[in-house]
Amino acid sequence: MTHNKLVSLDDAVAGIADGSKVALGGWIFNAQPVALVRALIRKGARDLHLIPAPGSIAPDMLIGAGCARSTACVFISFEHHGLAPHFRRRAEDGSLEVVDLDGPGVMAGLRAAMCDLPYMPIPDLGTDLPRHAPQQYRPLPTEPGERKLLASVAIRPDVCLLHAQQADEHGNVQHVGPPFLDTLLAQASKRVIVSVDRIVSAETIRRNNHLTKIPSAMVEAVVEVPYGAHPTASPSLYRADDAHLKDYVRASRTHDGFVAYLQQYVHAPSHAAYLDALGGSRIAGIAVSETNLR
Repeated sequence: MTHNKLVSLDDAVAGIADGSKVALGGWIFNAQPVALVRALIRKGARDLHLIPAPGSIAPDMLIGAGCARSTACVFISFEHHGLAPHFRRRAEDGSLEVVDLDGPGVMAGLRAAMCDLPYMPIPDLGTDLPRHAPQQYRPLPTEPGERKLLASVAIRPDVCLLHAQQADEHGNVQHVGPPFLDTLLAQASKRVIVSVDRIVSAETIRRNNHLTKIPSAMVEAVVEVPYGAHPTASPSLYRADDAHLKDYVRASRTHDGFVAYLQQYVHAPSHAAYLDALGGSRIAGIAVSETNLR
């Protein structure tokens, strides 16, 4: 029998142990599980191994707050705002272990985990990644004249943090827009925790069942967090808050600036207080409407 999986933000991350392999869904400035990340920082998480889909503020904030020991990723970027400040700083000074991956390696590693296989074969594209990340890429034997292959070792996150637009209380998760790598990350992970902008009825889920990308059976907990992806976008509901992303990068230039940012936005006593700190005009300005879709 399906049970109620609704929990609070803090309860959702309470069981994530230090040292866990944590996957982060979304895509750069879209659907990053930022509210869950802030809760993880407030919890004081340490020594995490991050496995982000191509991301921005979610993994960078965890790195800057001292929660991460290592990351395996294709890239972490703020695109037109420049490089991810904390990721770059700690990668350069050696305090963050970085396992360089490419798109085929990540996808194949997750698929291997989904299928409970030790690895998945991918074409050898001739890069030096097998030399830099031998723990992820291993040469496979081939016959003369055949294309060279690599084994991409299974990537099995302990827990996956995602953000979607809606779900019911049982944890049937719907993406009203592209799911990015969320479904793949969810299927490869041992546990799945999802924040959503709104909780809807089971009838709404059944009526729009084509939107259900992650079914209840895969989900451990779901949290209702309006604007839970802010400052990244939640497709169909609100756009990325470009001004806030710019402010984050600026604040992260100095230790004191980042501490002040965390104090104002991450250590707010509640998500409602976080929204209050942003201000109603900013929230209204990113809400999707016919006037700002152009």
